[in-house]
Amino acid sequence: MLKLSHVLAFLLLASLFQSLMARDLISDGIEVLQLPVENDGEFVLCPGKQSWPELVGKSAEYAKQIIQKENPIVHDVRLLFPGMPKPLNYVCGRVFLAVNFKRIVRVTPTMG
Repeated sequence: MLKLSHVLAFLLLASLFQSLMARDLISDGIEVLQLPVENDGEFVLCPGKQSWPELVGKSAEYAKQIIQKENPIVHDVRLLFPGMPKPLNYVCGRVFLAVNFKRIVRVTPTMG
């Protein structure tokens, strides 16, 4: 249980510090990074097409050809079989194809 004196000390210290705001950083000459955004508001880190929903139900080989044809930046197309974890780090030029054991795409491939 917090003591009243601890709560009061915290509130006193918190009131002494000025809040850090983006406009304070800009006025000090620090540039704020702005990521480019598409029309729908999603962040765009790589140029070109980002997802291929039309490839669901197609073979992995066909999907790989279409992806590399429609976005020449893609240099790495990896297959994810059921039960395989997808890495969480974003890499421009990498696409994961979630396929079943017959190598048929079952989830919309996306850049990442």
